[in-house]
Amino acid sequence: MTFTFTLTENDLLQSQLFIASKTARIKRQRVKTWLVYSIAILLIGLMFYQSGNIVMTYYCLIFGIIFLCFFPLYQKSYYKKHYQRFIADTYKNRFGKTTTINFTEQYIETIDITGESKINLQEVENITETSNYFYVKMKTGGHLVIPKQKPGNIEQLRQEFKSICGKLSVHFIDDLTWRWK
Repeated sequence: MTFTFTLTENDLLQSQLFIASKTARIKRQRVKTWLVYSIAILLIGLMFYQSGNIVMTYYCLIFGIIFLCFFPLYQKSYYKKHYQRFIADTYKNRFGKTTTINFTEQYIETIDITGESKINLQEVENITETSNYFYVKMKTGGHLVIPKQKPGNIEQLRQEFKSICGKLSVHFIDDLTWRWK
């Protein structure tokens, strides 16, 4: 089966956000940053309380609670902008270029402007389907991003991926409700 598509800047952004949301190290880092800053603000408020400065104590308490509640929203936006800049710098020449993927018995063959590559099917760790993309995760850590652009071919592509997963005894992950948080 052969599948042809083009990647946009948003496709690559969604890919980076998806990978970040599934990476344990990044999840821990985000929670740690949130808690460390929140606790630091509240500790500063405690120091003001001990020194008798009630106005600054209330200020730090209120700011700490607001920070605790709204920092995850800021952090979500920050990471998104960070990945947007990274993609704009790194992949600017790949946007809108045609990519062709061919599935064989032993390989996933990709052809794009950078050249041709063969991915050994034995290196596939899992395949995840979201509402707009398929992500093929490799054991080496890389991902293959396939947008769901052509509605007519999506069911055929899904069946091909499920067939590959069945042959290789790897997981086909149905994550249709995924969104960046």
